[in-house]
Amino acid sequence: MTPRMRREAALVNLLALVVVAGLAVLGGVIPAAASSLYVTNTKSNSVSIIDTNTFEVVGTIALGPGKPNRIVFHPDGKIAWVVYDKSHDLGVIDAEARKLVKRVKIGGNPYNLAFTPDGRYLYVLDWSSDTSGDEVIMYDLRAEKIEGRVEVSTWPAHGVFSRDGRLFYVSGESAGDVTVIDTAKREIVGRIVHGGGDAMGLALRADGKVLYAAAGENKAILKIDTATNKVLGTIPMPGIVHESTLTLDGKFLYVTLRKANRVVVMRTEDDKIVASVPQKAWPDLVTMEPTGRYALVTNRYADLDSVIDLKTHAQIRTIAVGKAPHGMALRPAR
Repeated sequence: MTPRMRREAALVNLLALVVVAGLAVLGGVIPAAASSLYVTNTKSNSVSIIDTNTFEVVGTIALGPGKPNRIVFHPDGKIAWVVYDKSHDLGVIDAEARKLVKRVKIGGNPYNLAFTPDGRYLYVLDWSSDTSGDEVIMYDLRAEKIEGRVEVSTWPAHGVFSRDGRLFYVSGESAGDVTVIDTAKREIVGRIVHGGGDAMGLALRADGKVLYAAAGENKAILKIDTATNKVLGTIPMPGIVHESTLTLDGKFLYVTLRKANRVVVMRTEDDKIVASVPQKAWPDLVTMEPTGRYALVTNRYADLDSVIDLKTHAQIRTIAVGKAPHGMALRPAR
């Protein structure tokens, strides 16, 4: 390489560094890879796809009749599974093709879903019906068959796995409890009873040591020691608690109070409420977008998702979706 060529190459590299530095000084920032948020619309029988960089709806997937509700992504991000509340079956979405590819019957009255961390099994939280009891069904995705069942208390609502996948925590909506299942033995190894009906949300701290559980009509959040399954503390909330979701850094817990039309923000360092964010109509679920800067909240009776800035705990915009949005699932960038 001649001296002139070396000087030109150095200049190009310097200009590239200046551009990168300039973007950082101006806020940020080189845009992160886009991720998609899938939102089920229970009365539109569809999924709205939101780009989490632009907060714009970039697609809609027709799901057919049956009131699609809860939705979860397989860990590989290629497919999403949906619960149909009225037809009592499940749908499978091909995320690349953006279409529903099949519907599957598992259980008698499925309400919610969770994949094991390794993606091998689908856990179906099934409510009692003419053909099934209140139970967690273990469905083998490779063999396409039910491999196990664990009977739990009435109306299993939300479920979360321990970080190592060895335990599965299930909230009982009407029973007012949290059941702990050993995933290898497929048996119950613990049960925490709080008695608060309408108990739903569960959030596990990143280190796996503390589980936050919504105690519904008790108007409280429980802090549970996962080593002992004992309640460490009860944190009062200003309304009936539905969902509880941790920010990605674990510093705050976002709690939905559907009947009060508010999202309450609790600081986990001292369990103090630091903000209360008004919502339009019936806030259900909360999802943290992948950069950790915003929370998205479904407002079922306003046909929208709200966007909350996690630095200020203030709502900054809304996103119009379909009718009666409820379930949400984040598809990571690929």
